Amino acid sequence: MRKLPGILTPSRSIAGRLTLWVMCTMLAVFAFITFLIAFTTYGGIYIVTDARYEGLLDNTTERIDNVLNTVEVAVNNTAPEVAENLGQPDKMYDVVKRLLDLNPDIAGSAIAFEPDYYAQKGRQYSPYAYRQDSIVKTKQLGTDEYQYHDKEWYKQPKETGKPYWSDPYYDTGGGEMVMATYSLPLADSQGKVYAVLTADISLEWLSLLAHETDSVNNKKKTFGENHAFSFIIGHDGTYIVHPDKQRILNKTFFDDCRQTRDTKDDQLARDMIAGKRGRGDLDAECDTALYFAPVPRAEWSMGIVIPYTDIEGPALIFVDIIFALMLIGLVIVFIVCQITIKRITKPLRRFAHSADEIAQGTLDAPLPIINTKDEMRRLHDSFKTMQLSLIDQIEETRQVNKQKGRIESELRIARNIQMAMLPKTFPPYPNRTDIDIYGQLTPAKEVGGDLYDFYIRDEKLFFCIGDVSGKGVPASLVMAVTRALFRTLSAHESQPAYILSQLNNIMAADNDSNMFVTLLIGVLDLPTGHLRYANAGHDAPLLIAAEGARVGLLPVDSNIPVGVMDKWKFTSQETRIDPGTMIFLYTDGLTEAEDINHAQFGEDRIFEVAQLPEIDYLPQPFIERMTQAVHTFVGKAEQSDDLTMLAIQYTKQQLDIRLQRSITLPNDVQEVPQLAAFVDEVCETVGFDMSTTMSLNLAIEEAVVNVMNYAYPEEVRGDVNIEAQADDKQLKFTISDRGIPFDPTAKGEVDTTLAAEDRPIGGLGIHLVRQIMDSINYERTDGKNVLTLIKKLEPVKE
Repeated sequence: MRKLPGILTPSRSIAGRLTLWVMCTMLAVFAFITFLIAFTTYGGIYIVTDARYEGLLDNTTERIDNVLNTVEVAVNNTAPEVAENLGQPDKMYDVVKRLLDLNPDIAGSAIAFEPDYYAQKGRQYSPYAYRQDSIVKTKQLGTDEYQYHDKEWYKQPKETGKPYWSDPYYDTGGGEMVMATYSLPLADSQGKVYAVLTADISLEWLSLLAHETDSVNNKKKTFGENHAFSFIIGHDGTYIVHPDKQRILNKTFFDDCRQTRDTKDDQLARDMIAGKRGRGDLDAECDTALYFAPVPRAEWSMGIVIPYTDIEGPALIFVDIIFALMLIGLVIVFIVCQITIKRITKPLRRFAHSADEIAQGTLDAPLPIINTKDEMRRLHDSFKTMQLSLIDQIEETRQVNKQKGRIESELRIARNIQMAMLPKTFPPYPNRTDIDIYGQLTPAKEVGGDLYDFYIRDEKLFFCIGDVSGKGVPASLVMAVTRALFRTLSAHESQPAYILSQLNNIMAADNDSNMFVTLLIGVLDLPTGHLRYANAGHDAPLLIAAEGARVGLLPVDSNIPVGVMDKWKFTSQETRIDPGTMIFLYTDGLTEAEDINHAQFGEDRIFEVAQLPEIDYLPQPFIERMTQAVHTFVGKAEQSDDLTMLAIQYTKQQLDIRLQRSITLPNDVQEVPQLAAFVDEVCETVGFDMSTTMSLNLAIEEAVVNVMNYAYPEEVRGDVNIEAQADDKQLKFTISDRGIPFDPTAKGEVDTTLAAEDRPIGGLGIHLVRQIMDSINYERTDGKNVLTLIKKLEPVKE
């Protein structure tokens, strides 16, 4: 009993005081850690819960939206078939039956015609197909008992002229089930609605989705008190899906909210029908939480109700365990400290006298002699070594600073060389009205590994953007090689996937440094806006419609980066770019830009900047605004990665058409005289002189005869279509055929300085066409070879 007070009484010895301070510190640290863990656990539980249930909501609503979208697409694709068969009313049954055969998600479909549209069929004529026992059957929907002209699914689209999703309802006399109907008004050429095409979906699958969500939330629980469950309401709050079947289509969420004592849940109900998403307390005691998100395509909203006991219970158990472990650990630490500190501090009395002499002397003062071979001896030897090395260190530092200055000078030169390789004149094509480009590269170090490039060949814009793994000088060398290979390989090739594959094979060979490049290559056909592109592990570009009307990511296949594996087959993708659309490409230096708290700029902030209402939607102002947003976000944090941005805006002008004529010839060179007469007539109409007309006749004849000779196999008859179109600036001839793929522009330039016997066979014809026409362009579109030849018109002198 006498030892305990002695332990707790502060001692005058170092060991005693050190033990006391260590224990007090440990007690404070343990208490703080316990509190911090408890606080963090609670916070972490809520963060994980938010992420979990928001993810469940997003997954479920996306699945619902996908089904609704599939139904809309199927109905919209069937509308032309209805119009084609208006003269055969009985064939409408085949149309709706085929719609159900092709789309298993659709439970029924009707073509509800206007009253007396087919007088011979009666006032109400509506062929209807429906599923019954896995068999598709048909019947006439309109009867005296089922007046479909008064139904909401018919009146709403007819009055508005727009597609319409009805709220769920039980259809008596029609589908005989709880369902929702998508209605598409069908109008004739004068815009008058003559029928409504519908698709019915059973809401049984909605209940199954909700049941899956409830199964994830509750595991072995059953519906009742402290039960997590999900529900779906319509635009007026009526329950569409609920665990209590009696509430479906009979009660609203507002009915349940009015039974509580506070108004928090009333506001949540209003937010749900307003199409918002979020989380809130469902009652005054905060016993349950509600997570909700919209299903925008049908103006529905889904909610998940979670008891807070499910969230807080695991946290309380975890905190109790941590507290017990901390207490046990504190007792163990006290015993160990008491024994160990006394043993360690015994040699300090011997070193105290020597330490006093060192403290009162100079740097080179003699050190005391230590005979022991423990840490005190090592401390003595360390002081001695430090004294001897200090002078050498000062001299070495001076030499290092001198060498560092030389290296920095060389890196500045390397940076200037690297930046000179990139396009730096903006706008790059001031005389063109169909394209506007601006690019910017900011290395994180003196030199970097990002790259971008672009140029125009044969009325096609070739462009790329890439990011080399690593930073500094090695990355800059790989960047220079990649840019040079892009220019070389694309000089005679227009397929991005092929260019990417060849570049990858070259880079992957003998890649001992294991460096790779994420790269995206695109080829934009300027006359048509047709974009072909291929991706090698790079971030998806942003597509911004004219004046920011719509912002979205360009769908890209990821593939592997360049240089990882040779002979990789890169996928080719294509899309149509509308005039006014801007393609915004960037490297991960934009999305991964970090502030001082290591938070990243992220893709969401890119979308926010792209959708600012006051932004000027031109390439250079757009990139400047994005740069300003990144700098504001990063603040004083140091740039950690190269930042590269490239904006390409397709600005093709739509001019008034002065002339548009066409002629179709068989693949028989005997028909060429008709072509000459056609070209003469076109040239005379646009005002070309005789010399220009003869040149154009020669170029068009060469191109058409080339198609007749090579597009179709021998003895196979085919057509060649020649269309002439002129506006105020140019005359365009479009030559198209459905023969085998053949690109005459793939032939390289002919070296006319060589003797005839030294030149390779072929290529003179396309060389002649290039000399006569101002522009020549080839595209393979919709199974057709399309060759476009353009001759600029002389401006009219006033």
